[in-house]
Amino acid sequence: MSLKQIIQRSQTFNREGIEAELVLPGEPNIYSIKVNLARRSYTLQYFRNMKFKSILKCFFLSYMKTTTPVVIVVKFFVTPPSNVKISKRELNKESVPAAQSHELCDYLLSFQEMLHLVLFNSYRQVVKLDAEKYYSSNPRTVFKFMSWANYVVLQNIDSVHSSNKGKDKPTDQGLLPANDTGLEAHQDACKEAIR
Repeated sequence: MSLKQIIQRSQTFNREGIEAELVLPGEPNIYSIKVNLARRSYTLQYFRNMKFKSILKCFFLSYMKTTTPVVIVVKFFVTPPSNVKISKRELNKESVPAAQSHELCDYLLSFQEMLHLVLFNSYRQVVKLDAEKYYSSNPRTVFKFMSWANYVVLQNIDSVHSSNKGKDKPTDQGLLPANDTGLEAHQDACKEAIR
C-alpha cells in the first residue's frame, strides 16, 4: 500500500468518525424538573439511561479535558400524544415537529445527563447544541457528538453543515465565509430595529 493510499484511508476513517451517528432505540426520556430536589430519587428512566453509557464510550471519543469544547447534534423522535391528530403517512415521514410533546429542554436535560462524565467532563464544554424533536411511529434518539475542531472540519467538508453559499475559497481562519448579501440584510434590519 502506497503512502498516498494510507493517507486517503486515514482521512476516510477520520471523516467517518466525525460524521458518526448513534441511534438509541426507545422513547426519549425526560428529566423531571417538577419534583423538589430534596424529594427526588432515581427513576426507572435514570437506570434506562445508565445502560447506554457503556455503548457511548465504545462509539465516540470522550473529551474529559474541561478545556476541550464539544458539539452535540441531536434529534428526538417521539410518539405523538393521544390528543394529536396525525396521519400514518405524516408519522412515517418523521418531518412533523413535535409541538404537543414534552418540552425540548426536558429531553435535552435527560440526554445531557446521560453523556455527562462519559463523553465530556463539564457542562461548560458544550459550546454548540443543535436539537430538534419530531413525531414518529419509531421513537428513538439520533445524535452526533464531536469536538469543536472536528465540527469545523465537518463544516468545511459537508455543505449541509456549512454556511457556504456558493463560495469555494476558505478565509484565513480556514472557515468558509458566509453569504455577504445575507449578512448585510441582517445588519440593515438590526439598524432599523434600533431606530
